[in-house]
Amino acid sequence: MPPLSPAQKMRAQVRGWPADLIERVENSNTSGRQIDNILNISIEPDRVSKWLEFVDDNPEHPFAGAQLIMFEDGGETGLKPTASEDGMRLSDVDIGSYGHVPDVWGYRNDLPRGTKPVPGMYMPAGYAIYDRTEIWADGVADLYEDAIRDRWIPATDLDWENREELAPEVERATGQICAVYSTYGIAEQKVISKWLEEISYGFHEVKLFLATQVYDAGRKVEALRKRALHGSGIIGKAPLSDVSESWYNALTFTDMIIALDVVYKSYELTAFECATDWARSDFDRDLFARLAEDSKRHLEYGLKHLEWYNRYAERAEMELPIFFIKAEGGLASEMAQSPIEREALAVLYADGVERLDAGVEELRKLREKQYHDYLHRLHDHGFNRIGEAAGILGLATQDPLLKALTPEALTEGATAGTTATDRD
Repeated sequence: MPPLSPAQKMRAQVRGWPADLIERVENSNTSGRQIDNILNISIEPDRVSKWLEFVDDNPEHPFAGAQLIMFEDGGETGLKPTASEDGMRLSDVDIGSYGHVPDVWGYRNDLPRGTKPVPGMYMPAGYAIYDRTEIWADGVADLYEDAIRDRWIPATDLDWENREELAPEVERATGQICAVYSTYGIAEQKVISKWLEEISYGFHEVKLFLATQVYDAGRKVEALRKRALHGSGIIGKAPLSDVSESWYNALTFTDMIIALDVVYKSYELTAFECATDWARSDFDRDLFARLAEDSKRHLEYGLKHLEWYNRYAERAEMELPIFFIKAEGGLASEMAQSPIEREALAVLYADGVERLDAGVEELRKLREKQYHDYLHRLHDHGFNRIGEAAGILGLATQDPLLKALTPEALTEGATAGTTATDRD
């Protein structure tokens, strides 16, 4: 190769290369780009010398002419992440320029954030979401880490050997609850998976977290199916699934997340947390407590994304009320038209069929708690539906969808076991 440039010689001297090594380089078969790239790495001079021997002794070898472009500067260097007391988390390595999440991701391929594409080597991927506003939530990296840390295994973490026997009607009611929520779990897994592939690689924290939600949904299906069959040996009836239609029919990611991870997950979380009252065995209380912890993470992402979108999206003021009306309407229709969950819960609260009036009263309290929890969770994250849903607090409201979510409407027909269509 020609003599090293003054800049290359200076960099070689900084790297500790002796004069005889520099002279060998200038007399070698290497290229200027190879030397530039070798100088990007703090390789000991004696190892550089051995590399030169390989190049000079094997000029026809394919790797003798390798340009070593992997050593080219691709981003910020010199950063040394330090593990926290919880181990090496994403937040520990997202420092310097690697911790900067752009408002708009500028690459359409699978380029990891913090790297640069190799000129001439660029294959576009099938992403559709490049705007941070569409998917981001503060703390999403920690939600991913928490999901990985808190993973559990239905096959071994639940005490199947010592599961308590229940009365036949209580067992069937428990199995019916399992059928309802495993049906929702299948839909949740499908919908999140569909949107996951649309999110560009620059927002890997969101992609990683959503992958855990897909897994959580699958685990929920597994655990509830096993529980139903281990008990009565019968999978209960499928729900109407109006609630999941609002997930499938969402036109944007935020539309879907509000329907699934805000409106529905709030309802699901309260139901699972209240299993301490309606579940009739320690086994079932343990099962639903584990499911509640998973639901809590999903809801937290949904609420934090809502908070982010409400703050930064230019069209939030126009879109969010529409998203909520659609999502609340789907849940309201499910609760009004499908009796199977409320029948099962009434039997479980009553611990049988002898005291159904007491079970219905406890169900009414659950519905009231579910809706109040929903309102206050939104309010705590800066989005006020309390005024819009004033009817639940005893004030007048003209919105029929929100009226349908009142405790009275949600428990309507619980004693008769009929749908609105049957009564008409």
